[in-house]
Amino acid sequence: MDIAGLPDRIAAGIQLLISGDKPKPGGLSLGKCYYYADGSNNFWALLYDSGLSSEALTWQDDKELSRLGIGLTDLNKSDELGSGHIRLEALVREFRPQCMAFNGKGVAKDYVRQAGTHERVELGLQDWRIADTEVFVLPSSSGLNTHPLLLGRDELLLDKPAWWAQLAMHLGRRSRAGVAET
Repeated sequence: MDIAGLPDRIAAGIQLLISGDKPKPGGLSLGKCYYYADGSNNFWALLYDSGLSSEALTWQDDKELSRLGIGLTDLNKSDELGSGHIRLEALVREFRPQCMAFNGKGVAKDYVRQAGTHERVELGLQDWRIADTEVFVLPSSSGLNTHPLLLGRDELLLDKPAWWAQLAMHLGRRSRAGVAET
């Protein structure tokens, strides 16, 4: 099946799989065939500043992320008509990442709606899983997401970069003191 949209950037041995929603039709990411190629999206800075990536990368390096144990996909490809959760679950089963992260609360809610599970979605580590893999919901890296503080699970109130750092700490990629671990 030919899935329209960006190709998945996943390889064996990934620790983290990050799923966005889908690139905007006619947007820079689709046009350039790279994830998060829109200059207003903070994905690449958040990835590095949080400690999730040990290297400062740009959208032109999206194929390099799997080397760092991170995979990229989108929940919805343009030909899936609301059934992207099936493909996403299959990817999680196949590649067995330690954690599945949604880049945005909206995409996580869309996954729950598509899967028909009615799980509660808040920022942070969820109390539900996908194919036995833990789930973490990040605030969207979009430049349009400008909320200074965001409320998450257990009433935790953090800014966008701190939520991304929470995921890095959870995965052992960043220490509590804020120093990225090697």
